[in-house]
Amino acid sequence: MKPVYKFLDFALFVSFFPQLVVGPIVRAFTFLPQLEETRNFSRVQVKSCLMLFMVGFIKKACISDRLSPIVDPFFDAPETYSASSSWVGVLFYAVQIYCDFSGYTDMAIACAGLLGYELCLNFHFPYFSKNITEFWRRWHISLSNWLRDYLYIPLGGNRGGKLFTYRNLMLIMLLVGLWHGAGWNFVIWGGLHGGALILQREWSKLSAPYKWLCTLIKPISPLLTFYWVCIGWIFFRAVDMEKSITIVKSFVFFNSPGSQELGIHHLGIFLLLAIAHFATYKNLWREWWQKFPDWIFAAWYGFAFSVILLFIAPNYSAFIYFQF
Repeated sequence: MKPVYKFLDFALFVSFFPQLVVGPIVRAFTFLPQLEETRNFSRVQVKSCLMLFMVGFIKKACISDRLSPIVDPFFDAPETYSASSSWVGVLFYAVQIYCDFSGYTDMAIACAGLLGYELCLNFHFPYFSKNITEFWRRWHISLSNWLRDYLYIPLGGNRGGKLFTYRNLMLIMLLVGLWHGAGWNFVIWGGLHGGALILQREWSKLSAPYKWLCTLIKPISPLLTFYWVCIGWIFFRAVDMEKSITIVKSFVFFNSPGSQELGIHHLGIFLLLAIAHFATYKNLWREWWQKFPDWIFAAWYGFAFSVILLFIAPNYSAFIYFQF
């Protein structure tokens, strides 16, 4: 795009506070053109922005922070917990990191929207993805697009043959792992996703002639994808490689030396959260609040938030992605 010569426009772009710390990653070509016309508050979708902020706040303060006292002790000492507890710990961490990160970006997008600026969608129900490629199109979308434009395409993308393409995919995911931290756990996490991207492409080619096989696998493909993502989260979250291996043995092979229980009833909470999330994915709630007159919406919103404040975690937990 053409250079911007207005200092204030440039300064606003590089210091726009809602997304500055975690994201979504705002690109110049999506933000700077919005500065060419005056912001008009009458064009702001106030109700939608307020509801998005509320959803993000619930994800972070009422779900993610509430799960921290369950998840943290498990990952600190996984060898003391049973195999069933490993499922509770890993599944809850998958929920925690999603609600933490997407909750932040929901609130960031909502704040920007109230100021009259539109930020890009950063999460689109990634845990319902049918394969790893789709997962990365739905998880941290702005980062995935950045990696595609600034790393994958400059490396040659898929223009040099199969092995060349697979090399690029694996290299990108290993770099994503190292971007999160200079440790073998993050390298393995990136390698697991890189390997899954390669396997998924090979599977698509090999299974194409067998439509019956594709039809058979299709209903369970989101579950298989989520299972693989959860295995990756083990290495992402675990303190070191020894604890990672301990959790993998327990989560995958049901082999655990510990006997301490987190409580199998927690899986019921996970199921309820999954059902609510699926209902949102299918848009069953719809935008019913848009039908309210402004004064009724304002009264309802204030009451709803006062109730939500009763369910926030007693102890604040910093955003997980602040550390990266």
